Amino acid sequence: MADSLTSPNIGDLSEEQIIALFANSSSSPNEIGIGDDSSVTEGPRGLKQLISTDLIVEHVHFRRQEISPRFLGYKALAINLSDIAAMGGRPTGFYVSLALPKELSVNWLRQFRNGLVALAQEYDISLLGGDTTRSQNDIIINITIIGVGKPQQVKLRSDAEVGDILCVTGTVGDSAAGFEILSHPDQYTHLAKSVRQQLLGRHQEPEPEVEKGQWLAQEKTVHAMIDLSDGLLRDAYHIAHQSHCRIKIALEQLPLSRAFRSFYEKDGTHEQAQEFAVVGGEDYKLLLTVAKDGVKDLQKRYKQNFGTILHQIGSVSEGDSEVGMLRSGASVEIKEQEFKHFKGS
Repeated sequence: MADSLTSPNIGDLSEEQIIALFANSSSSPNEIGIGDDSSVTEGPRGLKQLISTDLIVEHVHFRRQEISPRFLGYKALAINLSDIAAMGGRPTGFYVSLALPKELSVNWLRQFRNGLVALAQEYDISLLGGDTTRSQNDIIINITIIGVGKPQQVKLRSDAEVGDILCVTGTVGDSAAGFEILSHPDQYTHLAKSVRQQLLGRHQEPEPEVEKGQWLAQEKTVHAMIDLSDGLLRDAYHIAHQSHCRIKIALEQLPLSRAFRSFYEKDGTHEQAQEFAVVGGEDYKLLLTVAKDGVKDLQKRYKQNFGTILHQIGSVSEGDSEVGMLRSGASVEIKEQEFKHFKGS
């Protein structure tokens, strides 16, 4: 009885604190368990097996009236593919479990399936099984994805080295801007249709960077890697925490798309735009650390392969496990605004 009076509630904990309750439970020295984008265990034919799972809950991660079932099916699988991409792996199959309210239409479910299957076909992976049950009111989606990676090429959050350069594979902030447009459409009627479509597309149909992840995994100068799901600030902290280092991010070096700049130019300052992009979340680009003496060559070959820029945005140094933000070389404190799944939205 005394424990129930003094123990905090789930709503008092962050997602990281909840995960930490389970983190030291059962992994053997030859396995990577809780704490990375996927688990890593022995797989077939000398490969490593990668397994990741994500839970999506209505009114926490999405609102039914703001996203089509086809987009939701696509996105539910895309965010899992992004976890495999962050490990440098190749996806091989997935499982889907659904809890659905009884009043949901069969047509809704068909469209959800179509979005899911379309992306699965694009990556040539099969639905291997799952489960269904009835929920009281909300839609709950869980996808577990399986992949493989070569033993020496699996990239972990814990492999950053002092002196590394922090890089990102694409622009940040677009998805968060798309979410804002969905949530407050009347406030963004001034935006050009093409701008709205681009930002909404980045939020509703993120492109998992599986091919880029596999290419980067072959590079010995690439050390740690993670996908941008929780926001640049939070995901950089995951690397800093797992690698026991300090990361500094130069805000003026953040890659911001023209559409994102248009989103902010009416009411916000450039500085506010940078801060919004840092904490926004759900960009699903890859954040990685690269050996300083190899970064220029990597950038050159990356552009030759993909036609896009591998952006330098910061550095790794000795120090406490934390992330510092710099603007023109001076420290900036940013109030974190990332999604807190158990604290409500």
